[in-house]
Amino acid sequence: MPAGGCGWPPACAAGAGMRDSENRVETDIIKVDNLHKSFGKLHVLKGISLTVGRGEIISVIGPSGSGKSTLLRCLNHLETADKGSISFEGEYIADIDADGNSVYKKNREVLAICSRLGMVFQNFNLFPHKTALENLMEAPLTVKNEDRRSAEQNALSLLAKVGLSEKRDSYPGQLSGGQQQRVAIARALAMSPEIMLFDEPTSALDPELIGEVLHVIKQLAEEDMTMIIVTHEMAFAREISDRIIFMDDGMIIADSPPDGIFVNPEHPRIRQFLSKILQRDD
Repeated sequence: MPAGGCGWPPACAAGAGMRDSENRVETDIIKVDNLHKSFGKLHVLKGISLTVGRGEIISVIGPSGSGKSTLLRCLNHLETADKGSISFEGEYIADIDADGNSVYKKNREVLAICSRLGMVFQNFNLFPHKTALENLMEAPLTVKNEDRRSAEQNALSLLAKVGLSEKRDSYPGQLSGGQQQRVAIARALAMSPEIMLFDEPTSALDPELIGEVLHVIKQLAEEDMTMIIVTHEMAFAREISDRIIFMDDGMIIADSPPDGIFVNPEHPRIRQFLSKILQRDD
């Protein structure tokens, strides 16, 4: 079975590769309560509630169209919720009024809170006219007003971290998809985020390039970076995650340690989903 095919029935040894999270600090860094989001008549998020502990790694899985990416975009204020609240370490970017409608802080305050989150997209979103080094330096220089020398030193360190020191002067068009995504991860890290959000970071990659991106994410896991990862890589999700959230039709139908999803899923929709993935990988 391919690397992404670990699922139900159990295709991996029980507990194999499971993340040891005993030393993780048990404090909530993200809290979402009864979140709703619609696009016109399409109700995409239908009452999402979750908490994320500092240093916790959560993978969000489920069928396409279930609201996974929209959830991340609401957390990062790329979309605004209609109902419900979102807070980071007790600071609300969106609170609720008497009717449960989302009420956002002033844009400046929201941006200050959301600057603590890094976001990595499916399609890299690099500046095509800037080198890898310049892509990493752009936000620290323009958003944080960082000293150019300091921004460059940090960017070079991050390029080394993702294994791309030799590509510092390369433009995105000169890089493979895997290399572009690693630059995108380094660019997000250049803002020193407390939380990393990954929206299907390998979905645009050829199969042989997926591993190099997953390796970088595993490095961040070893450093106890708080992460929420929307992914279709089932074996990776089981290996790296403290919890798996399964979404379907805009709702969370399971929130469980990995074995509760991949070894003994109680919900028939999860069994159906994983069985189809196994059939596809075969």
